[in-house]
Amino acid sequence: MEKQKYASINGLRAISISLVILHHLVIQKYIPVNFFGINFLKPFAAILQDGQLGVNVFFVISGFLITSLMQQEEINSHTISLKNFYIRRVLLIFPTYFFLLFFYFSLQLLNLIQISTASWITALTYTKYLNWRLDWFTAHAWSLSIEENFYIFWPLIFMLGNKSRKTIAIFLILIVPLIRTYIYFHPINWINELSIFMRIDSIAIGCLFALYKDDILKRISPYWTKLFYFSILTLLFLPYLPTIANKIHLGSIFIPLGLTHGTIANILVALVMMYSVFGPKGIWFKLLNLKVIHIIGLLSYSIYLWQQIFFYKSKYWITQFPQNIFLILLVAACSYYFIEKPFLKLKSKFSEK
Repeated sequence: MEKQKYASINGLRAISISLVILHHLVIQKYIPVNFFGINFLKPFAAILQDGQLGVNVFFVISGFLITSLMQQEEINSHTISLKNFYIRRVLLIFPTYFFLLFFYFSLQLLNLIQISTASWITALTYTKYLNWRLDWFTAHAWSLSIEENFYIFWPLIFMLGNKSRKTIAIFLILIVPLIRTYIYFHPINWINELSIFMRIDSIAIGCLFALYKDDILKRISPYWTKLFYFSILTLLFLPYLPTIANKIHLGSIFIPLGLTHGTIANILVALVMMYSVFGPKGIWFKLLNLKVIHIIGLLSYSIYLWQQIFFYKSKYWITQFPQNIFLILLVAACSYYFIEKPFLKLKSKFSEK
């Protein structure tokens, strides 16, 4: 497996997958929104189970890491190997994902689950974001679809040169608020908040932070602590800001910018990421790099893939809380060590030395 270049990244992945898991626990009514009636947590309930924010953390990290790796390859070899890039991407994503789909297919043959033909097509072709509501079991593949669609084109854009890659990344970030505004006033049924057209800015922001990494670090490092607390607090209270803004007739500003999975939140997540990776090695850094947090982050992709079947409300013991949480972790660990990790080792053979 490729050596992890940046500390804290797996810690951030652990936070993001935890938000996704909490989100599914709430929407499937395993736990109440106010977290067992603990009143002092209620103001933060919206953010603590915000699965959309959790996915965007993944997106921002992904854009930053992949762009950073391509930059390093360009420095080392003065070019980018498209063949190696796509091979690495396939080895990273495909084996575990398609094993999951094979498992689903086996369950369908046994008449234990039902997935429609249309849903199979969107799952197999990475177009799930076009209609993720077709079934529960593959619905979460909308995020994988967005990533894989983006990474078909991003290395080609990257090869156009430094100026072009920055310009296009900025364009993608700016175009999303315009699309969000248009869709708000003129809805299109196949474009929604889980569409690539509304979420591509999160990956692009991660890419842009990698492209301008040195400049950004130079500008924000004198204000590390203030920026970190500002970003965290703003993310915590962002779901409640439209209510306040509406009272002073400014609620419309959130139409283009979105809330916890919009442009503002993506920038804040990117700032938290920079602080986590390059900032002071204090309590936050130590927390993110605890062994148990690191392991959860390491398993995050497998956890994300396998969680759906254990959150399907049914009579089966495996879908009951709390054993479904332990089973998700167990299956994810098996998935990582027996499927994901061997292919990650193979993937390293196609990496720039």
